Amino acid sequence: MGFKEVFGQFGIFDGLDDTDKALLSDLFERKNYGINDVIYNEGEKGGTLYFLLKGKVRICRLTQDGDVLPYASVKQGESFGLMSFIDGTDHTAMTIADKDIEVVKMEKSDFDKLITDNPSLTAKVYRNIGIQLCEIIRDMNRQYMDLSSYMFKRG
Repeated sequence: MGFKEVFGQFGIFDGLDDTDKALLSDLFERKNYGINDVIYNEGEKGGTLYFLLKGKVRICRLTQDGDVLPYASVKQGESFGLMSFIDGTDHTAMTIADKDIEVVKMEKSDFDKLITDNPSLTAKVYRNIGIQLCEIIRDMNRQYMDLSSYMFKRG
């Protein structure tokens, strides 16, 4: 079972040659989850990066009352678990499959072994991750400014 679809869908792998892709493919694991399955919980150990090949995932936080509050969603062709993959911290949110989903996941501990053996490859991937994080931050800034403007006008 190949992973060619992963490299075509996710910008994290832009600019990689076939040798780089072959090395990374060895680190991938395909996994399926059913509707409402929890992929990981808030506070769980992080360090896994997920690439959503099929379906939709809800990103949620628990309220003080114990209610599950969705605040973002991940669609096919997007990744999640990125921050804990980079810094190795515990998850600050929970993820729930919105429907049957298929992911490919990669462990940080496996990826970090490539840093010594292939620093060029890991530098390319981390650069692309940085670009993706910049896009996320820009989008969050836009949303914050839109919300601030809306609240200022209303009140």
